[in-house]
Amino acid sequence: MKKTFEAKTEEEAVDLACLDLGITLEELHYKVIEEKKGLFSKKTVIECFDNQMVEEYMSAYIRRILEDMGFTVETATFFQDQRYYCNIDTDNNSILIGKGGVILRTLNFVTKHAVQTEFGERLEISVDINGYKEERFKKVAALGKRLGKQVQRTHVDVKLDPMPADERKVLHSTIAQMDHLRTESQGEGKDRFITIYYVED
Repeated sequence: MKKTFEAKTEEEAVDLACLDLGITLEELHYKVIEEKKGLFSKKTVIECFDNQMVEEYMSAYIRRILEDMGFTVETATFFQDQRYYCNIDTDNNSILIGKGGVILRTLNFVTKHAVQTEFGERLEISVDINGYKEERFKKVAALGKRLGKQVQRTHVDVKLDPMPADERKVLHSTIAQMDHLRTESQGEGKDRFITIYYVED
């Protein structure tokens, strides 16, 4: 998926890549893979990609996996807030989501690994199935607000049930916006949980 461009200098190679791909410098991911500075000749080769390449690769990768499993698949991808999103709709969403979203999280993990291996960078991605994850995050945020208000009122710490890392991140973020509260993750692996604490200023 990545492309290479060659010019006399790095700046010229970058300009050539941006022109060819029709993007700005801010949208280009690149690294110099070859550079020669001789007395009579210069050469710089860069390897690069843009957001559209990542979206196309992610969509094709997910489609290939699920279609090989016999699913009819539709995907929609976009880039927002430094994260690549892919929303999937299949002829049997519930099977792919799995109990508590466990299969969806696995699909997210393997897709993220494939994308990062392909492009050689640490890229943040989020795979969702028919908006399941988005709705789940809304419920987690609502739970965090409700329990946060309880801790604010009673000054009694609350320990939540174990939850996956992405849901813990949502809860941490929700509580961080509330006064006199802090959160802490404890435990290991699938048993990792959050405790909400009351704190004085």
